[in-house]
Amino acid sequence: MEEKLKKIQQDYLNRIGSSKTLKDLDEIFIGLFGKNGEVDTLSKQFKDIPKEELKTVGPLFNQIKQKLEKGIRVKREELREEIYQALENETLDTRSGEIKKRTGHIHPVTQFENEIIRLFNKLGFVRADAPQIDTDYNNFEVLNIPENHPARDLQDTLYISGKQQVTNDKLLLRTHTSNSQIRALSQNKPPIRLMNIGRCFRYENVDARHEHTFEQFEIVYVDKRVSMTHLQFLSEYFLKSVFGKDTKARLRPKYYPFVEPGTGVDSLCIFCKGKGCKVCGGIGWLEIGGAGMIHPQVLRNGGIDPDKYSGIAWGFGPERMVMLKYGIKDIRLFNSGDLEFLQKL
Repeated sequence: MEEKLKKIQQDYLNRIGSSKTLKDLDEIFIGLFGKNGEVDTLSKQFKDIPKEELKTVGPLFNQIKQKLEKGIRVKREELREEIYQALENETLDTRSGEIKKRTGHIHPVTQFENEIIRLFNKLGFVRADAPQIDTDYNNFEVLNIPENHPARDLQDTLYISGKQQVTNDKLLLRTHTSNSQIRALSQNKPPIRLMNIGRCFRYENVDARHEHTFEQFEIVYVDKRVSMTHLQFLSEYFLKSVFGKDTKARLRPKYYPFVEPGTGVDSLCIFCKGKGCKVCGGIGWLEIGGAGMIHPQVLRNGGIDPDKYSGIAWGFGPERMVMLKYGIKDIRLFNSGDLEFLQKL
């Protein structure tokens, strides 16, 4: 083990010394100290070393760790100094040559949202809006999600600090566009056909599939004898318009506190056409959004008699649809400001 440790030390010191960029050093650091790196792998082997040998190997292991950490730190400072020096010596000659003009275009998510708005305008839906900073009452209470309801755990909410004493007056960044529902119901008389599209916020662990800031699209349709049949039609109308005529929609039972019954809306996988692939997890279907019949209590909260009228609420995330449509693997790219990425779409 001692010889192995010394060899690893020499190999990595050579690699550190020959590094040309900070990226090279980052890769070396991860290879050494990252999960399943050399240090992690070696430390797991200590349980198999005799105690007498471990008295020598343990201190040597720690010395080598410290030496390699110091080597990376020193080399990083050297490379940074070289970069700073290069920047100080850099000059820009603006007297010659022509500056290339860059032509911009609408953000891909905005393009898609405009397309959605046109689709539902054809069916008589009118665009409405709601505040991005709203009260606990409009975001939760009036939607059949009282304080301490377990459904709140599904939406990691960003509250705005303040001295509000009444729970309903507590301000927050809206977690969904459904905060527009009570306004749509209370400010309009049936028949109601409204759509809302806008930014929402949640305290998410950001990764390739989750963002703390994202877009949502939602429709609210209230009239006499509105049923799940209307929901099925609207789902297929939307998916066929976006993904093509061969696309199908299916509804699955799912729980949402502000609808009863609730349903998940799935699209036939656009990549394998239902046969099963890696993208859909072998199921043949992709989950697109959530929907359902508006809960009678929510209708009452909006001043509408649930014995006379019924309604549907249906929503989804436009970014996820754009990811499917263009084969984008990381949702964080949409808000990154990466011009190279944005100009490709």
